[in-house]
Amino acid sequence: MTQTTIRRMSTEEVLGPLFRLTSYSLHPSPPFRDEDDWADIIRGRKGVVYFAMLEGDEAVATVAGSAMTQQVRGELYDASGVWGVVTDPAARGKGYCRRLIASLLAAHRDEGRPLSCLYPFRASFYERLGYVKLPLPLRVRFDPKVLLPLLKKDLGGEVELMLIGDGYDTYRSYLSRLQRRIHGMAMFVHGEKERAQRTNRSWLAVAKVDGEVVGLMLYRLEGQEVTQFTLRAHRFYYDNSRAKYLLLQWISRHVDQASEVELWLSPFERPETWLADLHVSAESFARGPMGRVVDVAGLAGMEIGPGRFTARVSDPLCPWNEAVWRFETEDGRLRVGPGNQADSELTIQAMAALIYGTHDPADFVFRNWGDPPEALRATMRTMFPPQVPYLHEMF
Repeated sequence: MTQTTIRRMSTEEVLGPLFRLTSYSLHPSPPFRDEDDWADIIRGRKGVVYFAMLEGDEAVATVAGSAMTQQVRGELYDASGVWGVVTDPAARGKGYCRRLIASLLAAHRDEGRPLSCLYPFRASFYERLGYVKLPLPLRVRFDPKVLLPLLKKDLGGEVELMLIGDGYDTYRSYLSRLQRRIHGMAMFVHGEKERAQRTNRSWLAVAKVDGEVVGLMLYRLEGQEVTQFTLRAHRFYYDNSRAKYLLLQWISRHVDQASEVELWLSPFERPETWLADLHVSAESFARGPMGRVVDVAGLAGMEIGPGRFTARVSDPLCPWNEAVWRFETEDGRLRVGPGNQADSELTIQAMAALIYGTHDPADFVFRNWGDPPEALRATMRTMFPPQVPYLHEMF
């Protein structure tokens, strides 16, 4: 029998197997992408942890995790974004991905990262590993001509246009400020400034009022024929109504250039209400994010409602979470510590559902996440009211 080992790898060590496995598993082939261009992208990523499963001396599966921060209920936590989860076809079905993710989460716990996010190839697979689904972002399309009335309005601000490479610092600075008020918003710690400056693959429209940045939009003009372009904005953020309409007014200036607008929006947006005649075609992204609690003890600090309960948490993948925990409110913030008598049994999926606000506690019994009694469900609803998390990063 071939000996298997899990090994943490450096960037240079992982380049060969990661390219081969991701190119085969995640992209159309043959042929593969240009390996040198791809390697430059990977080398430019900072704060990444890599693990590989070796059969003998050959890496047959990999996983990667990038350092992130994530805002949950008003508190900013260290987190990780999991990607590069791939296995050679001959090695599939042996549980390698599960073992690699367990190793990665243990490493991130050691780094003090209590949360983890990813985009699944199949949500049910990752749910078994402790992740829960977050709401799907929106993709809406509409005719820009409906925005023309905005050209007649003096909105009391301006929009400045630049390439993303030139405006990257402005972009990141704004996102950092935005993150403080959007529940669930996660950002890579290091960003990819050098890549943005090298490729310049997006326009950055920055809405300003009295010289202050109040919103921005990342977009591309795509298509083959002028007047029939699609203005595709894959980031559309604003602080207030003035900023939103400044960006929409900027879009309206493209009616003779683009026949369609596509906006990627957070799941709590309601674009159909922005203008009376704005008829949008809306759909959710086919592949949405998932989130997980890596370290229950590290959840303290988020803003919650009043209450107190204890729960025995089960988490086979991260055994350090398997204990009785006490959750209580102190000065409006969550306090977590060891408990004695458990009021309920909860899985780690239930904990993620509570903090992200994505499921009512009454759902838990139907998801096999626990069965808290009705009185405890009421306490959980008070402490962790529903929220609509939005991840922001796509990877």
